[in-house]
Amino acid sequence: MTLIEEIQRDAVDSKSDLGALLRKCKLLAARLGSGPLEEWLLCESSGYPEASEVPAYRSWGLELKGNFAGPFGSGIRNAPIPMICVPDKFRDALMNYRCRQSIASIEELLKEDHGGTLQVSTGDLAVVLGTRVYGNQNCMQAWAEISATHLVEVLNAVRNRVLDFALAVWKEAPTAGETGAERTTTIEASRVSQIFNTTVYGGAANLVGSANNAPVTFNVSQGDFQSLKRLLEEKGVNVTDIEQLREAVQSEPVATGGKGFGPRVSSWIANMVKKAADGSWQIGLGAAGQLLAEGISKFYGL
Repeated sequence: MTLIEEIQRDAVDSKSDLGALLRKCKLLAARLGSGPLEEWLLCESSGYPEASEVPAYRSWGLELKGNFAGPFGSGIRNAPIPMICVPDKFRDALMNYRCRQSIASIEELLKEDHGGTLQVSTGDLAVVLGTRVYGNQNCMQAWAEISATHLVEVLNAVRNRVLDFALAVWKEAPTAGETGAERTTTIEASRVSQIFNTTVYGGAANLVGSANNAPVTFNVSQGDFQSLKRLLEEKGVNVTDIEQLREAVQSEPVATGGKGFGPRVSSWIANMVKKAADGSWQIGLGAAGQLLAEGISKFYGL
């Protein structure tokens, strides 16, 4: 059995050791002279540096939650935090979380008993939020959550891409990566890089979780409420809620990115996030936060 056939066999077997599979791929990459493949394998094995981009299958939105305290002993615990309340400098990292952990680290995380959900630190976000989320309630603690499903899908994405790459190379040169007399076919390093770019980076990004958590495409024009209405209708917001938002933006026609939206629009957003949390609006919390934050921001031209 050739090296590339071993890689195909191990990639198909979901019980095979993924770390060992990546090491075999490193050997193949060295023999084929493929720099891009070697770099990708290094990042997947050791983790992605902070300065580097991550593949699409390693990026997704986070769901924010927090604990709040108010006057006379009042408070809200484990409450959803609408993404629209988050300052711009924090928002991108939370809406487009980049998973940089190595494959080995991800596998170890999945072995832990975490109830299907993992927490991600948000730094000093709680201090920044203050009382801007829920009226008269001060944010005491804020954190982000991700479903373990996302990490499982990272492992599946890597395994699938290895298989796609190995099959594509094998079709053109069945003995590529072999040495000595066993090597009867060859393939140019430039062609290997083309195959790598197509099978690893060129395909569509995996969508993880349910469709309600899938990325949202925005087509909202500044000041055009009809375009915002169409977007909300497509995402399951009912007519009554949309009309309430129309009244809110009519009474608060101007918003400033640094100061956030007016009280009526902010109250409407908080109400919709609660509906996403309790299931009365059929959409995932992460997708709800992204939808409201981006859609309404585009309407205001922010």
